[in-house]
Amino acid sequence: MRFRFNFIYLVFLVGVVFFIPITKKLVSHPEEFYGIAENQIRSINLQYPVEIKEINVALGQKLDSGQLLARLYRTDLPIKINDINYEIRELQVRRWMDIDRLQAEASRLEAKRVALSVTYDQKIAQLETEHAAQTKVLANLKTIDLESAKSSGIADIHLQRVQSIKNEKALTIKQLDIELSQIRAQIEIAQAPIDLRIKKLEGELELIKKQEADLNIYAPQSGIVGQLDFLPGEKIEAYTIIMKIYGTHPDVVTTYIGDGRLAAIKLGDTLTVSSINQPEYQVPGVVLGLGTRIKELPERLRRIPELKAWGREVQLQIPLSNTFLQGEKVKVAMKQGKAFSFF
Repeated sequence: MRFRFNFIYLVFLVGVVFFIPITKKLVSHPEEFYGIAENQIRSINLQYPVEIKEINVALGQKLDSGQLLARLYRTDLPIKINDINYEIRELQVRRWMDIDRLQAEASRLEAKRVALSVTYDQKIAQLETEHAAQTKVLANLKTIDLESAKSSGIADIHLQRVQSIKNEKALTIKQLDIELSQIRAQIEIAQAPIDLRIKKLEGELELIKKQEADLNIYAPQSGIVGQLDFLPGEKIEAYTIIMKIYGTHPDVVTTYIGDGRLAAIKLGDTLTVSSINQPEYQVPGVVLGLGTRIKELPERLRRIPELKAWGREVQLQIPLSNTFLQGEKVKVAMKQGKAFSFF
């Protein structure tokens, strides 16, 4: 049997050889990716338990930034106020006890100082009296040589004792004065930190009482009430989500850039975001966030859902004036340019 060459086989072979590199390049370096247009959802919750006094919005209602959402009452305030008042009273008692003890010690030292001073003064007065009497007696005795008595020191013995007691008194009073000065310094030191703590607690108490009177929450941004699960009169635990606010239009697109284009993306680059249903509608997307690891793509963003794929998560900021729906699947094209402001 003779082999007959078919030209179709040659064309097919050439086509395969030609298109394989191109296909590999397109797969590893795609120019377009899928993304999800979404908005950062703002959850309204508080770090303390509350009771809802009134709700001023309804589910699905459009909101303006700063609009009153609800009036609440902190259910933990009575206990907190009682705790602060108790701590203030405890500090006041401790301050009084510390200062009273120190003042009692200061009074004891002052009384001791007065008593010792009187005792020394009495001794000095007694010696001076004895000295005067002895001098008078010696003056009346003709047989005694006064000059020789003075030179022997007999006549001055009382004066020496007087001077010694005066010196002793000065040293003793000086030591007591030092102790008194230290006690008075301790009184000031003991009082200052307690007074500061009491002042701080009184400030906290005043602030809490204002919160007790009226606690309002306002919309942090314009948007739509997307979740509202509570009614007036209900009590809510701390950190429980009271409501969620969704933006009117998405302002962020989350996409994944494949391994082959990782080096081509950096912060501030501008890519093109377009609608899958209306390809002619396009908006710029500025790279505002780059993931720090390679992740598996969500099934919805894979070109072939059945085949797993990996890439780096990228956040793009798009103008708020866009017409995309929340959660809409969009196309991101690798058309880069300089970053610019949307606002």
